[in-house]
Amino acid sequence: MKYGICTLAIVPLRLEQAHRSEMVSQVLFGELFEVLDEQADWTSIRLLDTDYLGWIQNGQFQKFDDLDMQQYLSGKPILVGRDGGLLLSDTDRFQLCHGTKLYLTAENTVDFPPLRLTYQGDFNPFSKNQFKTEVAQLALSYKNTPYLWGGRSQWGIDCSGFSQLIYSCFDLLLPRDAYQQAEMGQTVDFISEIKVGDLAFFDNAEGRITHVGIMLDRDTIIHASAKVRIDRMDTEGIFNAELNRYSHKLRIIKRYL
Repeated sequence: MKYGICTLAIVPLRLEQAHRSEMVSQVLFGELFEVLDEQADWTSIRLLDTDYLGWIQNGQFQKFDDLDMQQYLSGKPILVGRDGGLLLSDTDRFQLCHGTKLYLTAENTVDFPPLRLTYQGDFNPFSKNQFKTEVAQLALSYKNTPYLWGGRSQWGIDCSGFSQLIYSCFDLLLPRDAYQQAEMGQTVDFISEIKVGDLAFFDNAEGRITHVGIMLDRDTIIHASAKVRIDRMDTEGIFNAELNRYSHKLRIIKRYL
């Protein structure tokens, strides 16, 4: 089995092997994947954490063998904190986004030859037992982040990328897409039973789940739609006060803790 690791801060993951192809997600620095198919300019990959599939451009990653993988994963796992971080060497500088996962050596470096980079910056301070008290504040820090289809960072994010990122900061791993996230967790049967951090899912006219947001309380949701925004929600769905209409139809509410 062949592996790879992303060696740039954030790169597009494409549906097909072309720059004009849809960006289905993004790959962050240090993310590991299985190599499925190698072409002249593009490589088909499967991300190890989420099993997500797509094409990454050659030159944006480094190949790993089993020994490389074991050595890298022997380091201390950390998440880059909300203020971001830097990886530095004498010749290179990488600005990392919040939520980037790294495995650091005792010397505070990431090592995959020929790269040896020292980490400088913030660390994610949260654990799973802080979810209920801290999730709302962390989610609110993303308010007005621009919507970007396939985005996973403060520089542009989509609805499921937003929920996935926020949850990851509390050591809760969610799949990439909204419909996949909706297949997990426990159903919350009534609006009155909503708790902070629950995820609300919304479907389209065909009944397919296409949107997700994070509940701040029983009737307030934060979600990525044009931008990360705060709206009211009831049994019908999300009411957009700026448009004076419902923008998303509620399908189901899920809880993961």
